[in-house]
Amino acid sequence: MRIAFVYAGGREVRWTAALNGRAPSDFFYGAVELARNGNEILCIDAPDPGRSLLAAVCNKLFGARTPARTRGEHLVATARVLHRLRSADVVVAASTSHANALALWKRLGFFRGKLVGIHCGHVNYALAGARRRATRRAMSCQEVVLFAGSERDETIRQCGVEPARLHANPFGVDVNFWSPASREGEFLLAVGNDGRRDYATLIAAIAKFAIPVKIVTARPLPRPLPAHVEHLSGSWHAPAVTDEELRDLYRRALAVVVPLEDSIQPSGQSVALQAMACGRPVILTRTRGLWTGGDYLDGRDLLLVPPASFDVLRELVQRLLDDPALREQIGRSAREAVLRHGRIEDFASRLGALFGPADPAS
Repeated sequence: MRIAFVYAGGREVRWTAALNGRAPSDFFYGAVELARNGNEILCIDAPDPGRSLLAAVCNKLFGARTPARTRGEHLVATARVLHRLRSADVVVAASTSHANALALWKRLGFFRGKLVGIHCGHVNYALAGARRRATRRAMSCQEVVLFAGSERDETIRQCGVEPARLHANPFGVDVNFWSPASREGEFLLAVGNDGRRDYATLIAAIAKFAIPVKIVTARPLPRPLPAHVEHLSGSWHAPAVTDEELRDLYRRALAVVVPLEDSIQPSGQSVALQAMACGRPVILTRTRGLWTGGDYLDGRDLLLVPPASFDVLRELVQRLLDDPALREQIGRSAREAVLRHGRIEDFASRLGALFGPADPAS
């Protein structure tokens, strides 16, 4: 099967390394594993065009009538790669913005392959009038993939998705790349750029600890930072650390904290699972969108903390600081749980099961 994966950018230059096992395959969303299973994969970047006159015109003329999270920039970005999609049996869009933009082009007949959109956070955007109708039309011509079932009911209500077209597919990581090493914990670590990160609560919780803290994020942090907190500012497009350096940070961390604001949007999966695959204990916020289900147990595979509870977070950090045996036990159990439930190969297999035959219209 010929499958085109469309990304926001930064994947094409890493594709060969990931395919050959020299880089983690997580953020290709199953493309690497599907390629290894004999499918023909097109890895396509459709990056934001930046200050584009055409995008500005689209926003001016159609901004109130485009689907949620879809702007002129996304229409222009996806239009530039349409010629590469025409031979694909399936097109997988790795973000809501690109999925909805591609749905518009598909409805206009610019490509005919089955469209699969991977969505997260769609329900955070209130929809009404023309934008609500546009969103429903866009979602009606794609298979909708969510990272957790927490968004399912609200996605159906807001976006009018047929339940049969909506699929929960828990995220997975490359457990061969993200692997343990015998290291003594040196610092607390937090990583992540999404808008649901709650670094203010983390900094309040660890303010009086002496242990060093490293935070890898492109997001702004509360200032002034305590002297023992180091901010490494980086993102996917402009990383502060390489993949290998991030793996080394996980391996050297005493624990990894994933602090989140409360939301029904699942968040923090990639960092939590990468750290757990490296055998490190993880403290994760128990939000309404918690993605762990029954696969990862609180107190055995990781530690959960209520949202915005800096006092409870401080107690859990202190507990890990005081109990090396507990850190070892949770880290070992975390790795085993990811091997059972959090492999990118399983995510890819479930994704591939949605493709079926080519779209009858193609």
